[in-house]
Amino acid sequence: MLGAAIWILSSIKATAQQPKTPAFEHVHALTMDADGRSLLLGAHTGLFRSEEGGRNWKKVALSEKHPHLDVMTVTPDPKDPKTIYVGTHEVGVFKSDDGGVTWKQVNNGLGGMDAHGLAVDPNNRSKLHVAIRDKGDGIYRTTDGGAKWTRVDDGPEGEVKVLKSVNIATGMGGIFLYAGTSTGLQRSPDCF
Repeated sequence: MLGAAIWILSSIKATAQQPKTPAFEHVHALTMDADGRSLLLGAHTGLFRSEEGGRNWKKVALSEKHPHLDVMTVTPDPKDPKTIYVGTHEVGVFKSDDGGVTWKQVNNGLGGMDAHGLAVDPNNRSKLHVAIRDKGDGIYRTTDGGAKWTRVDDGPEGEVKVLKSVNIATGMGGIFLYAGTSTGLQRSPDCF
């Protein structure tokens, strides 16, 4: 017989420069960087980093022009802890090549700026997919680390919440793109 897991809702606070620290509101993404040292959290209130196993958090500034971004997805490069991608609700995709110290927007070719899922190809770190909602909705691909995106598919049914590239040993090899959506889990071979 399986035991029941116990989930505890905790009010984790983010360390900010103001005396009052806001609680995370509506968390969209939680991941760890490639070297296992930093947790990265995306929420309605921005991007946060913890290097203390989640005990303390610091807000990460993505853009001076857009200080209050809604971070929908956070995807670190699986082999390089210095490369991190972030998808936002308002202004598309950001990339950092220095571990999150500086960020640049990488939206060339995207039909819209509402990025709801990012996936790095496990066999080719320069190849990513992003799910765009609303204006220009669909799945976009880059093969050069975000320098140029191309729309490749209409995308799965329902609102994409999570996007992941998975290398599945099928005997013939192959990368599959999984999408966790408002209608369930969907999979497509990365051949579109």
